[in-house]
Amino acid sequence: MTDNELDIIKRALAREKASRKAAEAILEAKSAELYEVNKKLEASHAELTSLYNKTTSELQGIFENIVDAYVIMDINGNVLKFNDSATQLFGYDVDKESVNVVKLIYKEDYEYAMKSFSELQNKGYFKNYEARVYTKNKEVKWVHINASLVFDKNGIPMAAQGIVRDITETKRINRVIEEQKSQLDAIVQNSSVGIVLTQHGKILRTNTSIQNTLGYSEEELFNLSVKDISFPEDFPQSKTYLDKMDSGELDNFMIEKRYRKKNGSILWAKTNVSAVRDKEGNIKYQVALVEDITLKREQSLIIDMINDVAKALLGKMDIYEIAWEITNNIAQYLDTEDCVIYLVDNEEGRLEQIAAFGSKLGNNKQINNKIILPIGDGIVGTVAKTGVAEIINDTSKDSRYIVDDEQRFSEISVPIISNNKVIGVIDSEHISKNYFTNEHLVTLENIASLVAMQLKSAINLRERKKVETKNEQLLQALEKSNNELQEYAHIVSHDLKSPLRSIDALVSWIKEDNTGRLDDVTIQNFQLIETTLEKMELLISDILTYSSIGSESNEENDIDLNLLIEELKQLLYTPEHISIKVLNKLPTVTGDKTKLQQLFQNLISNAIKFNDKAKGLVEIDVKEEKSYYQFSVKDNGVGIEKQHHDNIFKIFHALNSNKESSGIGLSIVKKIVDLYKGEIWLESKPKEGTTFFFTFKK
Repeated sequence: MTDNELDIIKRALAREKASRKAAEAILEAKSAELYEVNKKLEASHAELTSLYNKTTSELQGIFENIVDAYVIMDINGNVLKFNDSATQLFGYDVDKESVNVVKLIYKEDYEYAMKSFSELQNKGYFKNYEARVYTKNKEVKWVHINASLVFDKNGIPMAAQGIVRDITETKRINRVIEEQKSQLDAIVQNSSVGIVLTQHGKILRTNTSIQNTLGYSEEELFNLSVKDISFPEDFPQSKTYLDKMDSGELDNFMIEKRYRKKNGSILWAKTNVSAVRDKEGNIKYQVALVEDITLKREQSLIIDMINDVAKALLGKMDIYEIAWEITNNIAQYLDTEDCVIYLVDNEEGRLEQIAAFGSKLGNNKQINNKIILPIGDGIVGTVAKTGVAEIINDTSKDSRYIVDDEQRFSEISVPIISNNKVIGVIDSEHISKNYFTNEHLVTLENIASLVAMQLKSAINLRERKKVETKNEQLLQALEKSNNELQEYAHIVSHDLKSPLRSIDALVSWIKEDNTGRLDDVTIQNFQLIETTLEKMELLISDILTYSSIGSESNEENDIDLNLLIEELKQLLYTPEHISIKVLNKLPTVTGDKTKLQQLFQNLISNAIKFNDKAKGLVEIDVKEEKSYYQFSVKDNGVGIEKQHHDNIFKIFHALNSNKESSGIGLSIVKKIVDLYKGEIWLESKPKEGTTFFFTFKK
């Protein structure tokens, strides 16, 4: 080893020795420091031991005296400790008997309990566990549990503890409250009155009734305020009440106001608002009961309108005056300067303006620039054709609109219907767009239906006057014609009978001048001529009689029909084999004796003429009814076939060829019966006889 190497080793040993001495010095300092710390730790340990003993004593006191049940169990669920409340709750004395919490679990809550126990193991705690448990005597109780694990010094779970609260009574009360709430909700939801819960004007809850009435869903209303569905014009009155409610002057108030439905129409409602206050008296909520009075209000307005119209129309039967009163009242109700009544003329197929209000009305209630529309033209013509009322919100967009005196943008047109037939149209216009409402439409429809009868009566009266005037003219013409016809009949009768008499005379002269020189055939021919002449003269006389019935103005008197029949027996030729009998006493009637003679004479003579029995019989009878007499003339003659019953009363209709019959007799009978507003008919069987019945008013 060289000196240089030795020197290096020496220097290294010197450095090592110096380092050891420095380390020993540091070690001595640290040992002294550790000694001081140890002394302090011993003092702290003694203090902590004292504090632990004190704390354990205090916790034991809390454990024993806590109001809620306190349970300690091991990891397997075996109960280690119950406090007095737990013992009282569950009924077990764990110092004398072993209990596992699984035994306490209600069977239907077992799955939930296991899930919660798993949560306790994983998280080290669970909160707000609510379930049912069994007590020792099998009573079921509801409990609320907050639990946590207890760990040893190595952090390993060794036990669990929990506070158990008996909530059985609370559950029962909550169940009762929920039932009552459900019942209340059912009442609220099914109430016919709308119910709205608000807070500072914001809608919080509504029931079905108000939702259906307004046309909004519950969600839509939740996003609205009361102000959103109210009319600005109604807000000042509502605000006055609300301010008083806020100040404590009122707890509730009632107001009639309008609400705007989702479809834009109006709901008139009686709204009863009540305040729900907190303990300090501040308004927490407001409950509004909303009752739909749209119909009631509408009916009231209609009644007022109808009363006004009825008073105005009282005693009026002129169609123009009636229409004018209607337009005047409707214009005031609608607050418009234009209202017109159109009358429908179905025969002409057009509508005519008969009354107006506003600028179209001139002096003396005359219509300026009266227009006539074909049915189907324009809005009014369409309504007259369809019978369906219309509201036009913007006439500038409706091609049917016809400008009358000036352009207006809103129009309402309502038909007046009687017996399912449009007889008129009420039409009103307004300068503003979207002016008329469904409320206006319903009101006008009700007015139209109520005035339809009176307007129809006025129309009928006007038409009746026209018909009466026409009938009067026709009657005058008919009277003149009848007089001329009667005069003509007499002239013709005289003119026809004169040549007949001349022919009859000539035949008689020829027969006298040629007495003994005429053969049997010639004499027989002359006899046929005479028979024809007689029948011709009878026909002319009967025609004159038929044409005279109803035109003669003979005075009517009380006629004893018993005497009249006796006189006829004397006048009529009655063969010996035929007898005439009156079965019951005949009444005395008021009439023209000549016509009554003709009536009975024709019926009795026919019964005699057409009787083929060896012993003929004619029976005259009467049956008295409440307002008329029913007479009958019965015979046992040849009878009449059923198919001829309707024809025998027609003029010139004869069933048998008889020189004594002109075929006019029964026509005369029917004409006389008709003159006295009676009825005539017959019953007959061929070869058995015929009975004629006729009625005569008392």
